[in-house]
Amino acid sequence: MASLGLSCKLPGLHLERQCSSTAKTCCKEPSNTKPTVGVVSTRPPETTKSCKDTNCSQLCVRAGECTCHEGFQLRRDGVTCEDVNECQTGSHNCSSEYVCVNTEGSFYCRFSCRPGFTLTDEVTCKDIDECEFGIHNCEQNCVCINTAGSFHCQPKNMCGEGYTLDAAGRCIDVNECLAGMHNCGDGQVCINTEGSFHCQRLVRCDPGYQLTDSNSCQDIDEYVDECQTSEKCGGHVCVNLEGLFRCECRTGFMFNTISKLCEDINECTHYPGRLCAHKCENTEGSFRCSCSTGFKLTRDGRDCEDIDECEDKPCSQECTNVYGSYQCYCHHGYQLSDNDGITCEDINECALPGVCSHNCINTPGGFNCTCPPGGYTLSPDGRTCQDVDECAAGTHTCSASEICFNLQGEHRCFNFECPTNFRRATSGSTGNSSAVLRCVKSCHLLDLECSHNPTHIITFTVISLQTLQHLKGPEVIALLRTATAVKPANLPDKPDVNFEILDSDEQNSFDVIKDSRDGLIVGLICQVKPILGPKELMLKVVIKYVQLGAVYQQNIMNIHILVL
Repeated sequence: MASLGLSCKLPGLHLERQCSSTAKTCCKEPSNTKPTVGVVSTRPPETTKSCKDTNCSQLCVRAGECTCHEGFQLRRDGVTCEDVNECQTGSHNCSSEYVCVNTEGSFYCRFSCRPGFTLTDEVTCKDIDECEFGIHNCEQNCVCINTAGSFHCQPKNMCGEGYTLDAAGRCIDVNECLAGMHNCGDGQVCINTEGSFHCQRLVRCDPGYQLTDSNSCQDIDEYVDECQTSEKCGGHVCVNLEGLFRCECRTGFMFNTISKLCEDINECTHYPGRLCAHKCENTEGSFRCSCSTGFKLTRDGRDCEDIDECEDKPCSQECTNVYGSYQCYCHHGYQLSDNDGITCEDINECALPGVCSHNCINTPGGFNCTCPPGGYTLSPDGRTCQDVDECAAGTHTCSASEICFNLQGEHRCFNFECPTNFRRATSGSTGNSSAVLRCVKSCHLLDLECSHNPTHIITFTVISLQTLQHLKGPEVIALLRTATAVKPANLPDKPDVNFEILDSDEQNSFDVIKDSRDGLIVGLICQVKPILGPKELMLKVVIKYVQLGAVYQQNIMNIHILVL
C-alpha cells in the first residue's frame, strides 16, 4: 500500500496492538513471509547452552537472558512473564469516545456512551428515560421529569392550579404575568388575579385622559378617590394617591403587594422561640402565649413560672413541689395508691411473711404482735414471743412437795418421793431444762441391811427432748458429773467409776459413755435411736465407784424424759 502512495494509518479500523503492528509492517514492507508479531526483539532467539539451562516462560536471548512477547513484562524472578494492563498504565491509543478493555497480552477499544445513555449499535448512543423505566429515586410527592442523560424530581403542586407552596409551607398565588406563564398576545397586557390571570387589551389614552379599572379612558378632571368609593383595605388605613392607593396596615399585619391586601403576620413562625417561653399561639393581628402543665404565665404574658401545687393540698398526707409538677408521699406504714397516686393507703404488714412470731393484728399505719395467753410474753423487739419461766418467776401452781419443771409456754409439776431409809436433801427447779430431787441414805444405828446397802444417793430429775425423725449419731442428752479423778494406768488400786443403765422404757434407745471433763470422770447419757413424741419415759442409770475390783459405793439417777 505504501508503494502505491496510500497511507498506512488505516483510518476507521480499531485493531489490537499485535494486529495493528502486523498490518503496519505489511503495509510498509510487503513480503511473502509473515512478520514476527509480539516479540520485543526482532532478532531470533539463539539456541545456546545457557538458554537450554534456563526455564524462561516465553523467550530466551543470548547469554541465557529471558524476555517476553509484546504486551507482557518480565517479573522480578527474571523468568516468568506477566500481562501488561495498557488500560491502567495509559499506554493504549483509545480516543475519548472509546473505552479501553485489557486482554491477555494486548487490549482493544470499545465505543462507550456517557452516563444516562445506552449504546443502540456500535456507534449510536440513546438517552435512557429513567422516568419511564422506573429507575429514578423521586419521592411520592414529586414527579419525575426526564432530561438528556439524567432526570430531575419536580414537587407535585399540592395547592391546585394557579398556586404554589412557599418556604413556610403555605399555598400562595402564582403571578403568571411575572413568571411568563401567560398566553397574552401582542396588544394585550397580562393582569394577575388570585389563582389565575386574564389578558386585557392594551389601551393608550390621549393627553388629559387616564385609563380606568374598566379599561376605558377617563378625563383626569373626573378622577375618583378609590379610598372613598369602596373598602379597599379591609378595615385598615387607606391612603389615596394620584391614580392609585396604598394600604397602611395595623400592627400585626403586612401588606401583600400581589393581592393588595393586609394579611396577618404569624409572629409564632416569624420569630420561633423568641416570643413565648413555652407555647405560642397566633391570633388575628397578634399572638398569645401559654404554658405547659404545671406552669403559669407571669405578668409580662410571655414567661412561665412553676406552680406550687402543694399549696392546694392535693395529697392525702405529704406533698413535695417539684419543677413543673409535684410528688405525694406517705407516712410510715402507708403507701401511695396505684389508682390516683395521691391517696395514701394503709400497708397491711400482717400480710407480709415473718412479721410476728405468733399473732399479728394490723392497725392504721402499723401493726401489733400478740402471744398465746399464758406461758409467753412479748420480747422487747415487739415481734417475738418468748417463753415465761414460771418455775424461776415463782408464778407456777406446784405445791411445796412438788417439783416445778418449765416447758415452752407452760410448766409441769412432778411429785417424787424418796424411798425408805432415804431422806429429801434438796429439791426444786433448775431453770428451763430440768428439775431435781436428791435423796440421801439415812439409816438407823441398828439397821445393818441399810448400812450395808452400797447406794448412798438416789436422784430424781426431769429433762425434755424434741422429737427427732433421724439421728446421724449418738446425741448427748445429759451429763453425769463425779468428783473422781481419771485413774492413771500405773495406779491400778486408785478408785474408778463405772456407769450402767439399769432400766429404760425404750429398750436400746439410750446408752451411757464414760468420758472425762477437766481431769474428772463423767458419764455421757446419749440417745442412739429416734423417739417419736409426745411421750413420757423413765430411764434409770447407776453410777458405781470401784476400787480394787469391788464396788464400795453407788448412786442411782432416775431420769424422767418428756419427748415433745
